This record gives sequence, C-alpha cells and structure tokens, in this order.
Amino acid sequence: MTMTKRKLPIGGVQVFSELRRDYDVYVDKTRHVYEMASRYKTVFLSRPRRFGKSLLCSTIASLFRAEKELFEGLAIAGTDWEWKVHPVIHLDLSGINYAKSGGVEVLIANLNDQLKTCAKNYGTEVDFGEHVSINFRLLITELSLKLGNVVIIVDEYDYPLLDTIDQPDLNTEIRNELKGFYGVIKQYGGNIRFAFITGVTKFAQVSVFSGMNQPNDISMDSEYCDICGVTQEELESVFAPEIGYYAEKHGGRESYLKRLRDFYNGYCFTKDNISVYNTYGLLNHFDKSADFTPYWSMSGIPSFLLKYLKMKECDIVKIEEAQMKAGSFADYRDNTITLFPLLYQAGYLTITDYDERTGIYKLNYPNIEVRQTFAEFLSGNYSKSQGIIDGSISTRFIDSLLTGKIDDFMNLLKMYLQRVDYSLSSQITEYYFEFAVSNIINMLGLVCVNEVHTANGRMDSVIHAGEYIYIIEFKVDKPVEDALWQIEEKDYGLIYADSGKKTIKVGVVFSRETRNILEWGVSFK
Repeated sequence: MTMTKRKLPIGGVQVFSELRRDYDVYVDKTRHVYEMASRYKTVFLSRPRRFGKSLLCSTIASLFRAEKELFEGLAIAGTDWEWKVHPVIHLDLSGINYAKSGGVEVLIANLNDQLKTCAKNYGTEVDFGEHVSINFRLLITELSLKLGNVVIIVDEYDYPLLDTIDQPDLNTEIRNELKGFYGVIKQYGGNIRFAFITGVTKFAQVSVFSGMNQPNDISMDSEYCDICGVTQEELESVFAPEIGYYAEKHGGRESYLKRLRDFYNGYCFTKDNISVYNTYGLLNHFDKSADFTPYWSMSGIPSFLLKYLKMKECDIVKIEEAQMKAGSFADYRDNTITLFPLLYQAGYLTITDYDERTGIYKLNYPNIEVRQTFAEFLSGNYSKSQGIIDGSISTRFIDSLLTGKIDDFMNLLKMYLQRVDYSLSSQITEYYFEFAVSNIINMLGLVCVNEVHTANGRMDSVIHAGEYIYIIEFKVDKPVEDALWQIEEKDYGLIYADSGKKTIKVGVVFSRETRNILEWGVSFK
C-alpha cells in the first residue's frame, strides 16, 4: 500500500491564512468560533502551550477581516455569519524574556510597537505618547471612528506574569502595568465588537477579570471542550489516509488507534470526560512515519513551571493524588499560585473524574507520553538518583513485568531504589513509596495508577503490563502478611476478573529508615 504524503502543518503553524493556502490538513473549529463571536462580547480561554491557541487567534482575526475565501468548505460557511470587515488589533505578548531584558520597560516597548504597527497597517494617524494604556485607548477610538467597532485579540496575555513568577517585585510592577492596559478593554466596550483573550492562567488581579463586564471564561465549558485539540472523531476522519497507511505497521487499525489514544489522547478540560489529542504531537507523529515519540513533551517544559518548582517547597509525591474544587483552577491572586492548578494548566495533569456531590475534580497524567516524560523530569531534577533508567536496566524491568517474573522485578526495583531519594518530599509515608514506584514504571512507558478505588477499599498501586495486571499493597515497617491479608480481605482482584488478563497480587514492605524494600510476598489465592 502506498500513500502520497500530505503536507501537514508541523512546527506549529500559527497563521490561519498560511495553513489554509499552503497545507493539506485543517481540523475545522469554526463552528466554535461562530458560536463564541455570535453570543459573547469578550471571551477568555485558558489552554496549555502548543494546543493551538495562537492558530485560533489567527482564525478569529481572519474571520473579522472578512477573508471569506479562506473559510470555504468549513462549518462557518454554512451559517448566517455576516461577513463584515472590522479593524483587528491583534497583540501577542509571548516570545520575550521579560525577566532578564528590562521588565516593565520592555513590556511597554513591545506593546507600543505592536500598537504602532497596527495603526500603520490601517493607515490611521495616532498621536502616540509614552503611556501605553493611553495609546491603546487612542487606537481603539480612532479605528472605531474610521472603520467601525474594533476586534481585539490578545494572545498569551499572561506571559509576562508567568515569565517573572520568581521575581515578586518585578512581577508586581508588570501586573500593575497590565492592569491599566487590559482595563482599557472594559472601559471602551462601546467601541469593541469582540475581544478574545488567551493564556495559560487566569489572574484575578489583572483588571480585565475584575469588576463589571468580565470576559466569559469558556475554559471549562463543555460546549467548548474541543475548541483546541483533536477529538477521536476528528482524528479518524481528518487523518483517515495516515491511519489507513500506518495501521499495518502497528498491528492493524484497532491496535493502532488504541495505541494513539494511550499515547497522545487524554486531555480533558471539563467535568464531562470528553478528551482530546494534542494536535502538535499527532501532526509530528504522522509526519515522522508514525513513530511514537513524545513530541509535545520534547518541545520543553515551560520555563514558568521550572521557576515555580525551584521557588516553592512543593511536595511532588502528592501529584498523583491531586484533587481540586472548581474555583481552584483559576482566579489567582497575589502569591497564591499552587502546584496542582499550575500543572493542570501547563498540560501535565488533566481532569480524570468529577464528583457531583462534593464538586471536587480528580487529576492525573493525561497519557503515556506525559507520564513517561514528566516522570523522567521529576527523577532527573528532584531525585538524588542518576535520574533516567539506562537502557539495559529499562529492558530488564519491562521484560520482568511483561513475563510475570515478579521476583526479578522486585530485585531490580530494590536495586534502583537504593539511589532514589525525592528531595522535594517532606514525608516518608506509604504514599512516598507508591509515588517512587509509579514514577519508575511511568519512566518505562508502562502505566501505574495509584489509589485505585474499589467497592471495598482502595488499592495502593495497579500496574498494567501486557497480559498482566499487578495489584500492589504497600506497608511501611509492618509484616508483609498484613499487606497480603488486606488484598484478599478486600477482594481487590475482583474488578479485573473479566479482564482476560492474569492478576498478580503483591504485598511490599518498605523501611522508613533505609527508604527501600524490606521484603515482599505474592498471594496465590
């Protein structure tokens, strides 16, 4: 079977007109754009990096410039959209090192430069002065008088704040400058047709999010859950040629689709459990001969997350038991950014469950790609070990699990744990060891889930490895019989009885003093 390779927009193509004219693939999100622009005056959207926010901004800009030919064949072309030209002020605050290159002065210079360029493009004479907020006001007024109500698009509105997250004084100066600037959007609403603001986080003390006329935050609205990213249906329709061509390489269509889901899917931004693929990873996967490589993760951990982890005393062991109420996802105030919301908004955790009674969201890693690469990051940066497991040991680990050789696995685990000490963990509890083990399994590219609930209790860890499911109960400085008794007494294996896989039940005892395995046992009941 042969296939003419399509030209895919890899490398993060962010200009809608370029994508439509020069590439063979576009995942149509214009029905969402139509709904937003028809119903709302101001919209805010939070999504992780490389999730298509900038392309969405460009799409909105093209729509309001009435570049109708670019939308032929798309969902919005079949609506009653009024193709009326509006002046567009499109600002992008990313790409500058505000922390090292002058801070507030650079921010002001960058904004003024973009405002002047916009005025020039529309042939509008504006008497710009030193104050960027006043300049913004003048530009809105002049454009609306000359060409009609304006459309304002602000991409990565919070980038300067995140870039200076570890410099409180500079961060405060920048926030105060941005308050006045973004406040113009609220003050001059009568001159504005539509405003779209994107970023990673939502800072309550930035003026646009306070007082009257706040933006409609669609970040967790079910209706817009797939405004960025690729749904399963979109994957199978838009990328049908690639799936058909590469399926045989990966064991047939169903096997290939499952592996794609496990590796690249799983990002969920609402309580309705509707997940999407990261577009950046998918496009690179298909373009690079369908190799399963962590393209999104390899593009780099965001600098703001690295700064935060170095600045704060975070207990990383708690990551896999993350729970949050809805209000915790946003509305950051002074110095209140916490680890779980930041990991969620950065794309390293996602919503996995929601309890209607309590209003609590449960979070975990979205997929194998993120599990594996973030585990490597944690091990390499916050463990006193040598970090990533080397190739030969990795192969032996995986082989022992895939073949049911639990003694081989436990001996390897004991050897590796001798050099593991997570320095950001404050307490040496059973959960510390659960995390240490799951982090190792995640680095191997297998799936280890902690705190798995059943009707009778909660399993410490469950490892999925090929035809085997390992149920593990951890104890600290207690008899191994206690762990094995608990597994049997609470009938932990029952939920996997119809899985068609072999279940191995393991009790493991750790020493708090040595931070390593004392003994283990296997239940044969």
